[in-house]
Amino acid sequence: MNFWVSAIASNLVMACLLGGVAWLVGRSGRQAWLAHCLWLLLFVKLITPPLITVPVPLPDQGWFAETVSAASSPRDNENVVLTEVPPAESNASVPLDTPATTAAGSPRANGWSRLDWWHGLLFIWLGGFLWIAVRGAIKLLRFYRLVRQNGTVDPQATRFVRDLLDSAGDSTSPACSPQVILVPLRVSPMLLGFGRRTYIVCPGSLWDAFEDEQRQAFLAHEAAHFRRRDHWGRWLEWSVTAVYWWFPLVYLARRQLERHEEACCDAWAVRMLATSPRQYAEALLEVVDFISDYQVGMVRLASGMQPTYTLEERLHLIMKGGPSVDQARHFQRGVMLACGAFCLLHPIVKFYRPQPEAPQAVATNNISGALTLQSQVVPSPAQPKTEETLELPPVPQGFWNQKPKSRWADVSLSLPGARLVAEASDGIRFVTATGKTLRFQTEELTAVAEIAATKRVVIGDQQGQLRLWDLAARMPVSLIGQHPAPVTSVAYHEHAGILSADEAGSVMRWDLQSGQVLATWSEASLPIQSIRLSADGQTLAILCGQWEDLDQPQQLYFVESQSLKPIRQTNVFSGTAVVAGTARNAWLAVHWSGVLFDPETGLPLGQLPKHEVSALVLCQDSPLPQSVAERESP
Repeated sequence: MNFWVSAIASNLVMACLLGGVAWLVGRSGRQAWLAHCLWLLLFVKLITPPLITVPVPLPDQGWFAETVSAASSPRDNENVVLTEVPPAESNASVPLDTPATTAAGSPRANGWSRLDWWHGLLFIWLGGFLWIAVRGAIKLLRFYRLVRQNGTVDPQATRFVRDLLDSAGDSTSPACSPQVILVPLRVSPMLLGFGRRTYIVCPGSLWDAFEDEQRQAFLAHEAAHFRRRDHWGRWLEWSVTAVYWWFPLVYLARRQLERHEEACCDAWAVRMLATSPRQYAEALLEVVDFISDYQVGMVRLASGMQPTYTLEERLHLIMKGGPSVDQARHFQRGVMLACGAFCLLHPIVKFYRPQPEAPQAVATNNISGALTLQSQVVPSPAQPKTEETLELPPVPQGFWNQKPKSRWADVSLSLPGARLVAEASDGIRFVTATGKTLRFQTEELTAVAEIAATKRVVIGDQQGQLRLWDLAARMPVSLIGQHPAPVTSVAYHEHAGILSADEAGSVMRWDLQSGQVLATWSEASLPIQSIRLSADGQTLAILCGQWEDLDQPQQLYFVESQSLKPIRQTNVFSGTAVVAGTARNAWLAVHWSGVLFDPETGLPLGQLPKHEVSALVLCQDSPLPQSVAERESP
């Protein structure tokens, strides 16, 4: 019993850690393939026996109580002084027929209560296991018989699925490829795997309502489920749920598994079909409308083109081209190998007991004159301590160990009375003229640009999201788009529109109404520090490189603001924070130390307080010094 309890507890702990990694990887939806594999690995871990044991030392919490109890009783090896006791005490006798093990706290009573407790838990678990296992098996058999008796095979649709799998390089034989069966029932469309046979089930009323492009989209989605062997994953999911029906993480993992596999199937279907993403999205909405109207369900062991709780996210990924399956392939494989090796570990708790100091028996005299024993711990003689005084050199003084300014940004916005304020202890906030505040954490706001005509701001965050916010209403208006990496800089001009950059080295120009990417620039392999537009909005300055690397100069690119076509390239000093445009179409570089210089010639032009440099990097609306703001282009 102890072995199984230890194995289950170890699997639960490791599954929780693995589930946390899977949730972090898949929370944005861009790494659907990797997140799906990690959630699937969680189900495998829950039924994996101990393979590699790793001892985890922990102190035994009961050692102190046992030590005190043992110290209060005489021991064989203690020097005990025996004394006489009063005669009345010595003549006391104990009846021989007194039972020694009938008390409630006896070992036999405790054993029976512990056994009954384990039996009760076992019966509860067995009831839940049989309910899920037997109920699911009965439903599957009844539905399979119903499909076989009432369904008709569509040979043309079956041939289309087989050709689609062949074009994708799937090595499945024609005998094992899924058959498309139309049923005169109101059921959810699905991929059903039973034994060696696999069927794509579609209700006849929905099939008749589909147009040709929508039928192909539906079949491509179900073919993607078959190609990924998601029907095998359903059996694994069902088996683990029957065993761990009492574990809440299993139900969360099932939802996340369906979410990511639907996103992967959507991306594969759109990539394989000649139709546009919009037509595929319309087919998905047709299925959602059918399921919502007739309140139909799906067999637990089936996979289908069903709506998930993240339908909006699915539609967004479909229109944007699907999750980034092919990006960072080496990173994905590395994470999978690391998590796979992590699943082989089996931590075992090993309790250790600190060695208590040996007690000594001391004889004392009580009030009645009898001698009693008291245990007392005699401390060992303290060792003399030797201290060695070291003389340290004085602490060097400079800007690096000066106390930072509490408020490092205070920018006036076009909305009357509105300000952007950033403080080291209070995060970043927008304050309106009425005193209302809109607060952000530093990871929720990494770059901001104001659209003065609409009194709104565009905010980029650490998750790569670019959102449009209404300052007056203090609420988000729309999600403009998603970057593959954290957003580092945002710029806006009425001539150029909205542009944003990220740590992956890419710049995107967006359409505010539709969220469509109008142009992309990714010529540099270095992360982008900042982007800024010229005063006329015709030119965009892109500052690339790691500013912390003092040995390598940073790269500065000038491109056309609308097409993002290159104009010229130059190098600037390492440690440059931002290259901003002046009011007369000149360019000004700002070093992190606060030094202002010409990015072309490197000549110094002035000095800024160091805390104002961070404000210039955060917001394009931060003002430049008056002495250089009117500088003309040479």
